[in-house]
Amino acid sequence: MKICGLLRHGATLALAVLAICAGTVQPAGAAGGCPQYSLGQPFLPWLDLASYTAAPNGGLESGSTGWSLSGGAGVVSGNEGFYVGSKSDTHSLSLPSSSSATTSTTCVGTLDATMRMFVMNSGSLLSTLKVEVLYTDTAGKARAQTVALLTGTKSWQPTLPTLMLANLTYPPLLTAGHVDVAFRFTPQGSLGGWRIDDVYVDPLKGT
Repeated sequence: MKICGLLRHGATLALAVLAICAGTVQPAGAAGGCPQYSLGQPFLPWLDLASYTAAPNGGLESGSTGWSLSGGAGVVSGNEGFYVGSKSDTHSLSLPSSSSATTSTTCVGTLDATMRMFVMNSGSLLSTLKVEVLYTDTAGKARAQTVALLTGTKSWQPTLPTLMLANLTYPPLLTAGHVDVAFRFTPQGSLGGWRIDDVYVDPLKGT
């Protein structure tokens, strides 16, 4: 819808019109060959007008389905406190020290697609959470690129939008405008108590 595109870049916003944009479906091929997405604005309360789609099982409401977990990472009871996915959501992902968690893949555009999620850290404030984007480059080689080192507090908070692909060391430039990516989350330091929830991707920015 043209009106949604205007709203994302306009200076004056009407809430009634924003409601029209939420939940729209992106036409097939708009991300250079990615499938259709059901888009919404889960971060609108934080003045983020971007349209996001949930990463596969990004809310952990289907257990660990679609995730690769190691080192004690596991799905636990207790949702992020804002319930942006659904008021009935009940789970999140625990990431103790020495653990790691990797999502399944999502197709995104190759310009300035972003991801965003909710985090908390009940452990040491010196612990950070490394976020990597995993993809295959144009030579067929698997790559892992760190895109963020997050800090967290004892209460749930949304992360800032994390740019995924525009600044990669090995950018996938010859992929017809799209590429499949996964995300890996790894606590740094020995005293962290990380949890993450509701992982979202804005797959179509810049397309």
